[in-house]
Amino acid sequence: MTKKKDHDRTTWLASLALALMLAACSTNQVADPTSAEAESVASELPGSPVFVRTGATPMIDFSGVQKTLGGEPTRVLVLGTRHLSHLKEEEFDPANLSLLLDRLEVFAPQIIAIEAVPGRTCDEIQRYQPLYPDTQGYCLNDDAALDALEMTRPQASAALELMLAEWGGMPTPGQRRRLALLFLGAGELWSGVLQWSLLEPHDRVAADGLTGELVEQLNKRLESRNENRLIGVEMAKRIGLQKLAAMDDHSADIIQTRAPESLDPVIQSAWGKVHPLESELAQRKKGSFGTPEQVIDDYLFVNSPAYQRYTIEEDFGQAAATPDEDAVARQYVAWWQARGLRMTANVIEAAGNQPGARVLVIVGSSHKAYFDAYLDQMHDVELVSVEAVLKE
Repeated sequence: MTKKKDHDRTTWLASLALALMLAACSTNQVADPTSAEAESVASELPGSPVFVRTGATPMIDFSGVQKTLGGEPTRVLVLGTRHLSHLKEEEFDPANLSLLLDRLEVFAPQIIAIEAVPGRTCDEIQRYQPLYPDTQGYCLNDDAALDALEMTRPQASAALELMLAEWGGMPTPGQRRRLALLFLGAGELWSGVLQWSLLEPHDRVAADGLTGELVEQLNKRLESRNENRLIGVEMAKRIGLQKLAAMDDHSADIIQTRAPESLDPVIQSAWGKVHPLESELAQRKKGSFGTPEQVIDDYLFVNSPAYQRYTIEEDFGQAAATPDEDAVARQYVAWWQARGLRMTANVIEAAGNQPGARVLVIVGSSHKAYFDAYLDQMHDVELVSVEAVLKE
């Protein structure tokens, strides 16, 4: 229930955000449907992200960057996105991502983190399958790759680390094919797709351990309309990166497994409550991603404070405020927070061996505000403004 909600609701909200943005295109400003009006109703909304301290104050405020820091901070740009694969082909032409990619290229990320579950996390989820009955679809079945390698997933992961450590500047097609295979065996699908995309079309063949079945799988992913491919892989190719950092988490889904049956009707009821600005937003629901400029404007909107606040007010904040059935809806919020904390921890791990790196995080837009807040607690992380990067 909650996983479908995570994707479908993000898609609906992002569609709504696009309509709002387009209404403001004539002035070249990002629409803020909740600016003044939201402030007047914020205190009246039970789901508003307004917090009061009821217990002890943390001894140390970790927000910002440590004043005395050895070297430059690690700069992290969290780009909230709609899930592009949910858009119909007639609504969205991937070619219109060109301006977005150009502006992200100027940021020049040295690490790109994407919303995909890492192989090590999938290893846990798949080995503990009875605890994660509804989560298996988030993980790649890498049996064919492991059979071709004659390795276990941990062995493939270790071999992958060694090959990357010895990677030269001019790899042969055979080396790229082997690296793609190791990525598949390690459960790192999109890094395998990246290596596959770096090969010339005539070199994308069944060789160096790759079977026809695996070649077909890689070729299919090259045609994916998922943002991991359209933004993550394409940006990595432009920058010259050899891998993508998978940072999603679904090990937190154990909270869903343990949740009582009463959670579903209560959370559905919470989602059914109408936001005070709902009718205004619905009336402005129109437009498309017809140009690169419209794509930029949409990304500016879904990453804006107004949109992020609206998302929280009608979803996670609303759930946190619902008292029904002993506040069971807070179990949904606990799942969301645990998942987000583990995702941001994966981002920190990905950047851990490159202090001062520039990091691009590509994640569903409903994660954006939470990622910014969690990452801001690190000693050496500097948040980068989406607006500063994407605006001219």
